[in-house]
Amino acid sequence: MTKKILLSASLIMSAMIGNAQLYSSGNNLIGGTNVGIGTNAPAVKLHIKNNVASELLRLENSLSTGFGKFTLFNDLPANYATFTKYGSAYPGGVLNYPSQFPYANLLSFGNNGGPLLISNSGAIGISMYKAGVNTLKFNVNYTTGNVGLAGSAVPMTAVHINSTYSTTTLKITNNLSTHNAGDGLEIRTIGNAASMINLENSTLELGTNNATVLKINPTGSVLIGNTNTPAGYKLFVEQGILTEKIKVAVKNTAEWSDYVFANNYNLLPLTEVENFIHANSHLPGVPSAQEVVNDGINVAQMDAKLLEKIEELTLYIIDMNKRIENLEKENKELQLK
Repeated sequence: MTKKILLSASLIMSAMIGNAQLYSSGNNLIGGTNVGIGTNAPAVKLHIKNNVASELLRLENSLSTGFGKFTLFNDLPANYATFTKYGSAYPGGVLNYPSQFPYANLLSFGNNGGPLLISNSGAIGISMYKAGVNTLKFNVNYTTGNVGLAGSAVPMTAVHINSTYSTTTLKITNNLSTHNAGDGLEIRTIGNAASMINLENSTLELGTNNATVLKINPTGSVLIGNTNTPAGYKLFVEQGILTEKIKVAVKNTAEWSDYVFANNYNLLPLTEVENFIHANSHLPGVPSAQEVVNDGINVAQMDAKLLEKIEELTLYIIDMNKRIENLEKENKELQLK
């Protein structure tokens, strides 16, 4: 009894000296400003100390449809945060994505359905609560290992950006002094359309084996290979193109050669064609070999020009055939006399 009296007196004296502020539920004063478990020198309000590898603190709710909650408050009661562990049979799931994060065995930290979630299956989520709506901004699916960003959909690939907006953009920038937040590379989806755009006044390049193989210039010209795109053209392919089919369009009928068959077409006499060939070593209206070397050829224009010459040859043959028929007729008439 004497020991108990001395212990009580000691606690009372410690409380008086330390201005104790610790009370029981019945507002009974308990001596000491700090409480120690496993230590007689608590450094904070509650100090738990152990010197073996074991559990230090356990909060348990044995009700399967209940939950255990640890709440942190500051000077503003509305600005609180919670650690919550739901029971194994707790019904429902987190608002807007219950199938991904059912409440059963869920661990959450924060407020309003998150923002940090760890499901019993191992899925991890970070959500944002805004205007009454929860949206998963980070979502790791434990089964597949896929990571979802920007939206609540189940991620379908290793990294899946899926937002609830009609336009979704992935932006990449660097810290170059001439850049600002609106610059950089953007990969976009707008409805069913998708695009990749360099917002800078520079090139967009694609490559493999650590080398650029395709370059889009800011003027809109495209280069495949390691040389510069010639001026005046939108596409240049180094070493040529191999294809099973090619189709070249013309803008209007005037760019094709059927005008040769018009009644007012000026078909040169063959003597003039002969003189031109002797003087220039190529057909009238057809580029010379040197011109082709210097400037190349326009496929559509060259096809039209070659067809023009074929049609002119056809006219020459028709005219020649008429002359032959007339000569044969005259020859028969002479033989009958």
